[in-house]
Amino acid sequence: MSTRRLASSVLLATFLAAWDSTVVGTIGPSIAQHLGGLAWYPWMLTGFMIAATVITPLVGHLTSEYPPESLYRGSIAIFLLGSIGSASALSMGWFIATRILQGIGAGGILTLGLILTGQYYQGLERIRMQGRLSAMWGLAGLLGPTLGGMMAQWVSWRGLFVINVLIGTAAFAALGPLASTVRPTKGTVDWAGALWLAGGLTAGVSSVTAFQQDPRSILGWILLGMAVGLGLGWWRTERHSSHPLIPLNWLKDPRITVPSLLAMTAGGTLYAAVLIIPLWLHIAWQFSPVDVGLAILPLPVGWAAGSLATAPIMERMRLSSTVQAGMVGIIAGMSLNEFAGGHSHWLWIVLGGTLLGIGVGVVIMATLNSVQSKIPRDELGSATGLYNLGRTLGNTLGPGVIGGLVLLLWKLSSGTHSTQEVLSFTQAVHQVFSGVLILWAILLIVAVTNQNRHPIRGDGKT
Repeated sequence: MSTRRLASSVLLATFLAAWDSTVVGTIGPSIAQHLGGLAWYPWMLTGFMIAATVITPLVGHLTSEYPPESLYRGSIAIFLLGSIGSASALSMGWFIATRILQGIGAGGILTLGLILTGQYYQGLERIRMQGRLSAMWGLAGLLGPTLGGMMAQWVSWRGLFVINVLIGTAAFAALGPLASTVRPTKGTVDWAGALWLAGGLTAGVSSVTAFQQDPRSILGWILLGMAVGLGLGWWRTERHSSHPLIPLNWLKDPRITVPSLLAMTAGGTLYAAVLIIPLWLHIAWQFSPVDVGLAILPLPVGWAAGSLATAPIMERMRLSSTVQAGMVGIIAGMSLNEFAGGHSHWLWIVLGGTLLGIGVGVVIMATLNSVQSKIPRDELGSATGLYNLGRTLGNTLGPGVIGGLVLLLWKLSSGTHSTQEVLSFTQAVHQVFSGVLILWAILLIVAVTNQNRHPIRGDGKT
């Protein structure tokens, strides 16, 4: 397979999967109104995210058993089937079921795209290519809500899923003939471990959604308990598996765990900011929808810019120093948001969002390369799957956990007067953002310590 054809396919498919994870948030109300079943509204996005999260470590594991190119093509096909089903949905249950199918395809696309670029590209060229992939997320964040709203208002929400089919078909065709450069080692797929982990992740992510709907939800506590129990079952299964889905020794290996935790926290911080800041601007300063959109725009733009800038930065800095520079950008961006107030809130929000987005883009790209440069080639798929699981969990759980804390503190401190409610919400945002800043300061210390133990040169080689 030519690298040019691979690049075209992976970029198209990554944009498609990222686009689909953002656009439904905009057109969801129109879909719920048309299909009915408003009570199931949160699961239009949650079902997609759960499926994408659950499938991530499995497809990474399967690359040691089957050619990743074949798995990638299969993931695109599954996504296309889900898109066709969503476009033709006649009920909310039908729509959610096909969204889950889309999530399975999207999880495979995003994980396998990173694995394939890790196999076909090396050194700085790998970072440049993966930076372009990450920039697709920023582009999807820009175009998804805007085009989604326009399509839903002026044409039909079904048209968006027709667009999915067209772009997905182009990505499928761009692959051309499959000729794997990697010879998989046939073994035994850890299906038992996959089932335990899938059940635990599903219950855990679902509990966050349940708590978002009602902080006192009994269902949420039941799901959380199930997640813990299933997680323990997975742990026992993996201890005795000859081909574990996730080798338990990896969970103790800082070469994998530290980058994965940083990527998870970076993704969670960005997605939480995308959720909280628009609500903050609307409640505290009565920004119009257009103004909110313009104020939040620097986040995806910064993310794309940081992703593309990582390779040039690493030509001049060590990989670990690049990670730390991205973390400083995140801390600076969060800090500037703390200054928002009075007549200068617009300036601080825009500057803070830009630096936060750039920092997240740099951290995600540099940590991905850190993992892929330290792991043997025959373990690249599984290690990338574990890394991407952490990143996906951050994207999924970050808004729920951080946003939930803001709403909880707001509820505890707000009064009956409208002015007091506005002040208490702003106070809640500042308190939670301060907590996130402290967390990032701690992680920066951990990253510096890890650099001293496992130094990496800027070309991605040990």
